[in-house]
Amino acid sequence: MKEDIFLDPRGGYHPRKILDFDPIFVWPPKPKAFLAWLLKFPGYIWPWNLFYIGIAFISYYFFQPAMSSWSTFNLDWILIVFFRNVFLIILLASFWHTRFFILRSQDDKFKYNLAPLGKEKKAWFLGSQTKENIFWSVFSAAPIMTAYEVFVMWAFANDYLLFPMLNWIETPILFCLIFLLIPVWQVFHFYVTHRISHWKIFYKTFHFLHHRNVNTGPWSGLSMHPIEHVFYFSTLLIHFVVPTHPIHFIFHIQQTALRAIQGHSGYDQLVVNKKSGYALPNASYFHYLHHKYFECNYGELTIPLDKWFGSFHNGTKDSHKKLFKN
Repeated sequence: MKEDIFLDPRGGYHPRKILDFDPIFVWPPKPKAFLAWLLKFPGYIWPWNLFYIGIAFISYYFFQPAMSSWSTFNLDWILIVFFRNVFLIILLASFWHTRFFILRSQDDKFKYNLAPLGKEKKAWFLGSQTKENIFWSVFSAAPIMTAYEVFVMWAFANDYLLFPMLNWIETPILFCLIFLLIPVWQVFHFYVTHRISHWKIFYKTFHFLHHRNVNTGPWSGLSMHPIEHVFYFSTLLIHFVVPTHPIHFIFHIQQTALRAIQGHSGYDQLVVNKKSGYALPNASYFHYLHHKYFECNYGELTIPLDKWFGSFHNGTKDSHKKLFKN
């Protein structure tokens, strides 16, 4: 372990290496490193993006309203999409919360912040951090993500999108490539909207609510003001101007919501086997530092936007001093 790693004085977990960006937007190119990052396990594709792609396929083939009904706004099919989204949010957030914070299946192993989630009744409007987070996730995030999804489905059915539907048989390479590009677009969109939300007027108006979660848990990921949810899920509008298939925008909206839940779970790794110690990468230490220090790490490690614009905290003392002058 390098000596300049920025240690958490509260004793929480931190990675044993300095944070660095993924080998995508680098010069000169590093094709070997890129392919290793793309194809290795665990890596970019597996397990987690493949996991969310799998959920999208299940949603599309078993819990998706008939395409013939999308051309008109009707509660019969809109409610199917809404309750499917509510179910997925509750299922995934409850799984991570139950495992890490109720059953404490891996105790504090890989936990960033060793403090418990907030339970001060006066500090949280529903009496606890988790209850407040659940409220915003279910009663704001779910309806707004559904509204975006329904809007794109309606536009698709009425030929309002710029390109016709991609066909798996005719364009199999592009069809698969879109799945790989969606998370990259999501990181770019998140950085831009997130950076804007830190402008003073927007932070005081709505973004402060998400940052009440200094110590995050799974339900914190979608705990945002409704205005911020409108910003956050607007990532889906890219489907108006790029060729895609409905399963792509289902994956897009679900990955945007469900990855936020996982990314805020507060545990860097998911212990799969206690005896062997085998664990999978889970949450984002990069984003944890943002919740801890606010004015750094607005994006993610996929695109080095924070490095380019001078807001990158790599987890070291030197980086901290450079950013915050102390």
